[in-house]
Amino acid sequence: MKIGITGGTGLIGSHLIEKLKGELNADILLIPRNILYGNVQDLSVFIKSCEIIIHLSGAPIVCRWNSRNKQILRDSRILTTQNLSHAIGLMETKPRLFISTSAVGIYDTDHTHSESSSNFSTDFLGDLCVDWEKSANEVKIHGVRTVIFRLGVVLSEKGGALTKVLPLFRFGLGGKLGNGKQAFPFIHISDLVNAYAFVIVNTDSEGTYNLIAPELITNRDYTKTLCSVLNRPAFFHVPAFILRAIFGEGAKVLLSGQKVVPKRLLDMGFLFYFPSIRASLTSLLSTK
Repeated sequence: MKIGITGGTGLIGSHLIEKLKGELNADILLIPRNILYGNVQDLSVFIKSCEIIIHLSGAPIVCRWNSRNKQILRDSRILTTQNLSHAIGLMETKPRLFISTSAVGIYDTDHTHSESSSNFSTDFLGDLCVDWEKSANEVKIHGVRTVIFRLGVVLSEKGGALTKVLPLFRFGLGGKLGNGKQAFPFIHISDLVNAYAFVIVNTDSEGTYNLIAPELITNRDYTKTLCSVLNRPAFFHVPAFILRAIFGEGAKVLLSGQKVVPKRLLDMGFLFYFPSIRASLTSLLSTK
């Protein structure tokens, strides 16, 4: 099968391509940025032979949320998704599956959320995710099976949140963010790519899925477990005011979190190999 992927050179994309080539013997078409942002007819021609489209493109969410960056965040998610939807609409032979991305930041921080929850956040990130998913769901108009994964913190030994803090923690200088009480929804990279393969093979899967490990933890739990796995102390913490000084409104991503459960995946029988933070970190750090 031929699979078109946006954002294929990023952390998730590189792991996913390896998985799809190895397990599904997929032929991968990387959709470059200039094509994705360009003329919709050209995009439609470029992806015309793809049976599956996976949309991973999106600017990093942890940044200072000024007006310029907010527009970049919206365009890299919503505009690109709209372009793909319009391009798919122009295709003579439609793909059989479209997989898009969202984030657990769509939810508020007051409740515990399965996919049926309608308690959405009303801040910038919540609104961004709502509009992002609305754009992705437009693909269904073209008769294409559509899956949306709501992601949290992706843990990998090759990049992302874990590798950015690892040097500090190895020197015993790591610590919780703010008071550490905020929820910390996470997913091991192997479970993440397995879920993508799972919905490709299981043709009755469609709609929105929380792609998050089943264990509910806080940032404090994450910090303590990481220090335990590394056999390092956890004396320090990063005060909230420092993060707000650096990221402004964008510090919300680090100082607040959502309590999320992957109910639909569990109900479908998907197996999480790394359901807990200790299992995840032990796996990722055992070879480092």
